[in-house]
Amino acid sequence: MAHTNLILTNEELQAVYQLIKEYEEKIPENEEEFYDYADDFEELIDKKIIKTILKKISRVIPEKDKIDIDKDFLRKKYYTFNNSVDERVYSMLKKAFEQLKTVEIEYFNMESAEFIKRKINVYYTSAKYTIGYCHLRKAIRKFRTSRMKSAKITNSSYKIPKSFDKNDY
Repeated sequence: MAHTNLILTNEELQAVYQLIKEYEEKIPENEEEFYDYADDFEELIDKKIIKTILKKISRVIPEKDKIDIDKDFLRKKYYTFNNSVDERVYSMLKKAFEQLKTVEIEYFNMESAEFIKRKINVYYTSAKYTIGYCHLRKAIRKFRTSRMKSAKITNSSYKIPKSFDKNDY
C-alpha cells in the first residue's frame, strides 16, 4: 500500500472532519438498520475506520475548532425539533417512576453544548417530556426526554407531592 503525505490547510481539515463526523452520525449501528437507510448509503464504511480517521484528523486540527464542530453536532442532534428518544433512557425513566426511585440522568444543555449530570425524582414522563423534582435546581423542572443521554436508577426513594399537577408545567 502506497503512503503519501497529504497536506491540507486548516480549513480543509475542518471540512473533512465535519464531513466524516456527519457520516459517522448517520451511519446505521447494525445490519438491520442498514436496510432502513439503504438509499442513503451505497456501501458502508467500517465504523472503526471512520473513528481512526477522525482521531487522526483531530490530532492535527486546532483543539478549539474540533470542540466547536463537535458542539455543533451535539446541538443539531439534541435540537428542539429532533424528538428521537433513546429507548433505554425512556425505559429507565418509566421504571424509576413506577418504583418512585430517584434517577440520575445526563442532560444535554443547549447553551454550553455539554451534558450535565442531574438527579431527578420523576413525577411524570412521556416520550416528549419528563417532569420532576431536580436535585440540582432544587425545584420541579420540565425536561425534554430527547435530550437525555443516559439514565440510571438510584436507591433513593421519594413521594410525589399531592399538589403536583403535570398541567402546571
